[in-house]
Amino acid sequence: FPTRRSSDLPGFVQQAAARHGFVAGALPGRLVLPSADEGAPPVLTLQFDAQAALAEDPEALSLRELTLALDVPQTPAELEPFALWQESARALARDLEAEVCDDRGQVLGLHAFASIDVELKKLYEALAERDLAAGSPAARRLFS
Repeated sequence: FPTRRSSDLPGFVQQAAARHGFVAGALPGRLVLPSADEGAPPVLTLQFDAQAALAEDPEALSLRELTLALDVPQTPAELEPFALWQESARALARDLEAEVCDDRGQVLGLHAFASIDVELKKLYEALAERDLAAGSPAARRLFS
């Protein structure tokens, strides 16, 4: 998410993410959307510059980029995690007045989302075919 505002401070990002169910992660600069299943890994991870999170005066800093990640092997396909990722990405982008972009900085539109969805479904199928269904104990051990 490249942001368009200089007021995207770590505290502001944390407040916006909290409105969408994210909580503080174990590491500085990391927020997680917990799984509904007790003890399961988080469904999504929102990351930003850890140094900004640890700064003595974080309000003096601005964030220019956030990363919203989905850990495919850890998240069962039945949870429809990509739909949740899209919903979260759009909601956060709206709240932060930012754009949803890929890792090259290209804005993601409907066609890109559809393409990613197709590729993720193929990945989920490939994992299942190898007895490593996403979210299964075997997949969680292997990919942790």
